[in-house]
Amino acid sequence: MMAASAEGMMWFWIVVVLIIIGRGKILPSEKPIIIDRKGQYKMELAPGLNLVQPFIEAIAKQLFLHEDTKQNNLEILFRVRDKNIASRKRPFYLLGISLQNGYLFFEARHDPEEQIHPNTTSFESGNKWTVMKDVESAIHTTAKLWAIDLYRVK
Repeated sequence: MMAASAEGMMWFWIVVVLIIIGRGKILPSEKPIIIDRKGQYKMELAPGLNLVQPFIEAIAKQLFLHEDTKQNNLEILFRVRDKNIASRKRPFYLLGISLQNGYLFFEARHDPEEQIHPNTTSFESGNKWTVMKDVESAIHTTAKLWAIDLYRVK
């Protein structure tokens, strides 16, 4: 009876150790990823940036687009330094957020030379500052919660 109990405890601890050790890091994909949440947002992630998806989705969940934002075109570009994604060769990535006809677009790229949404730089309605402030507030709040450093690229 005692041997069965000791063997059971041994297996229990082996399982506990395997669960703790088995929580490894998800490896980045080598293919670009495009995620389209119909009616909400679309994101395009460069190869190796699949780990950015939860961060972007947390930002998107904070944004509520009103009917009067349907006509706005807006683009905001951030330089993001995330310790979970950074490497020596790539210490940061660029995150572009744009609003086109009431639909959010997120794009993450490694290379600062790549253009991100070059055709969405103008504002057409009077509430552009409200929308811009909402987007900036959402990204800064999320970055603070996730301990991610970022700054806006002018």
